[in-house]
Amino acid sequence: MQYWRSLDQLLAYATSKTGAHLPAWKHFNQKVAPGGDVGVWHETYCVGAGKYENIYVNMPPFGLGRVGRLVEAPGSLTSASGRVRASEDKTA
Repeated sequence: MQYWRSLDQLLAYATSKTGAHLPAWKHFNQKVAPGGDVGVWHETYCVGAGKYENIYVNMPPFGLGRVGRLVEAPGSLTSASGRVRASEDKTA
């Protein structure tokens, strides 16, 4: 579990080409994910109603996915920032 000062700082870390996360995530998606043997689950919560997102890769619904309806994440929904923005728009 990680805590961040802001969603912007979390996303900056997650998308930094010089950080540890993005290269590892790209490697996972290219080499490991296609086999389906390893699953990834993450959820992002921001303080405030409706500001959340979650994603599942190669694993059954867990956490928020067990209480809500799962849908494909095309277009802008393929990124955490896009999913959070979409959840904020729904609560506006």
